[in-house]
Amino acid sequence: MKFYFPALIALVISAVGAAAQTTAFSYQGVLNNGSNAVTGPYDFRFQIYNSGGTVVAGPLTNAPTGVTNGLFTTTLNFGAGVFNGSALSLEIGVRTNGDTNAYTVLAPRQPLTSVPYSIQALNASNAIVLTAPLPATNLIGTIPNSLLSSNVAVLTNNVIFSASLTATNFIGNGSGLTNLQAANLTGTVPDARLSANVAMLNATNAMFSSNVTAVLFTGGGHGLTNVPGAFFWVIATNNTAAQPNVGYICTNDILPVTITLPASPAIGDTFRIAGAGGAGWILAQNANQTVLAGYLSSSIGTTWTARDSSRAWTAVASSADGTKLVATVKGGMIYTSTNSGVTWGVTGASRNWSSVASSADGTKLVAGVGDNSTLTGNLWTSTDSGANWTSRDSVRQWVSVASSASGTNLVAANYTGSAAPGLYTSANSGVSWSRSASGAVSFGLSVASSADGTKLVAAIFGGQLMTSTNSGSTWIARDSSRNWSAAAASADGTRMLAAASSGQLYLSPDSGVTWAPINPAASLPWTSLASSADGSRLIAVASSGEVYLSTDSGATWAQHSGLPTAAWTGVACSADGSKLVLVANGDQIYTSSQGSTTTGTAGYLTGTRLTTVELEYIGNGIFLPLSHEGTIRAN
Repeated sequence: MKFYFPALIALVISAVGAAAQTTAFSYQGVLNNGSNAVTGPYDFRFQIYNSGGTVVAGPLTNAPTGVTNGLFTTTLNFGAGVFNGSALSLEIGVRTNGDTNAYTVLAPRQPLTSVPYSIQALNASNAIVLTAPLPATNLIGTIPNSLLSSNVAVLTNNVIFSASLTATNFIGNGSGLTNLQAANLTGTVPDARLSANVAMLNATNAMFSSNVTAVLFTGGGHGLTNVPGAFFWVIATNNTAAQPNVGYICTNDILPVTITLPASPAIGDTFRIAGAGGAGWILAQNANQTVLAGYLSSSIGTTWTARDSSRAWTAVASSADGTKLVATVKGGMIYTSTNSGVTWGVTGASRNWSSVASSADGTKLVAGVGDNSTLTGNLWTSTDSGANWTSRDSVRQWVSVASSASGTNLVAANYTGSAAPGLYTSANSGVSWSRSASGAVSFGLSVASSADGTKLVAAIFGGQLMTSTNSGSTWIARDSSRNWSAAAASADGTRMLAAASSGQLYLSPDSGVTWAPINPAASLPWTSLASSADGSRLIAVASSGEVYLSTDSGATWAQHSGLPTAAWTGVACSADGSKLVLVANGDQIYTSSQGSTTTGTAGYLTGTRLTTVELEYIGNGIFLPLSHEGTIRAN
């Protein structure tokens, strides 16, 4: 059987006027079977749903209900609290009275309009009270302006909307409108209507005054600068001003291309130059600018300047930056310099000074008295760059001393004699000293230390090399028995250099565990060695007058000219290897420096064809080389 519910006829309140208020109401409807009206008893089931399709009341079952020619009336009571003003609909199920089959649900559900809600209107015994919400469609007449909210826009007043205004269509020229949505415009805005800050595609140049960010640039992008993480190369055939994070390929074969650094770079700006043309390139500076050129030029050590006077110089030491120097004289005084050896001042007392070492900042010094023959004396320390000296330990044949970068950890060699020869260490800047039992060897000629003072190496004349990895607490014999005469170490103590008198130079890449002979193969009376902090630049001198320098960690060596044939006794260098100082017995002090270019416009770098350099600005007018290839000269 198929029931059809065609329409809602009426809803009637079951109590009106002064009668007691109830929650029941009458419901009338029409029930057809197909297109025919039915007559007889039927069972009805009623349920109320909210707008979300959830049952909120019912089911109510009215059985039997009489239906005559399709018409029926029944009373429904879903109780209090159901009709709270929300949108509700009534679902009706029907079946023949006495039928045990499921109810046939009539569709659609019938929306409940305002009549059932009138139950709420009959709450007063003597008055009718209207409660919100009151449907505006039930109002008649016109509401006076005085009864309207102040937020209502009135045509007779000036109107200012504090929030966004949205409209499908405005009438008029809209000259007074602001904050219109550009997405709603039609047509094309003329260029003349655009702000002067709009970048035009047909403009000759677009200069953005602040940062430009883009997810993707297309094209070569060679004109872009200051793009984080990006670097661009341009071809430079003529002189040009450098832009940050740009590389210049110099292709001129007639004249070198001059690339001038910017006057006001930002810290971190990077610049590259590559010489592709036969004429090479020149990197020019502005006022107060300089390039740290210590690692660039292979010509360091080719030009030397004689300093001070001819004396019986025995040793020399340098601060990390090469500014503060100290040198000792056998049977003479101690001399110090605070300007990289240009001028020297005398300090200390006249003694048979044999050796000297310096902290990285040049303030803490240690010097030894004695020799490898019969001369003896004390160790002496200074904490004020040599202005004052204090006697330490005992009278022994002190022939060599070395210092950590801080000047706290020291090591010294007592050559021989009855006064306990061997290797001594101090952990308190030389105030007290202790002799290492495992380092109780005779004829120690030279000691060297890593920057932290933990890794040590000692050259034993007629014995083996001795190394320590615990600041001299224990020592291990290395390599073979030779006439070891000198030793040096990199700042981390990984790379060590040693020399055998009338023998070769030996290099260790593993803190002295293994050693191998290196060039030069010449057997010379080596007296002193020095190493840059990274071990890349090494220098060796001999008492027979030779000076050898390596700029590739000892792989190759070159004998440098421009120096007299002197009995070289000591050599030292700055941490970057750009400043060198030599002393000789019976000659002067000699310095060679190329730590940086001349400050200002007079300074420059120059490179030939196939040379490259990469510089980074680190502030205060200083540019730091990050990498380079080929021979680059600094002025």
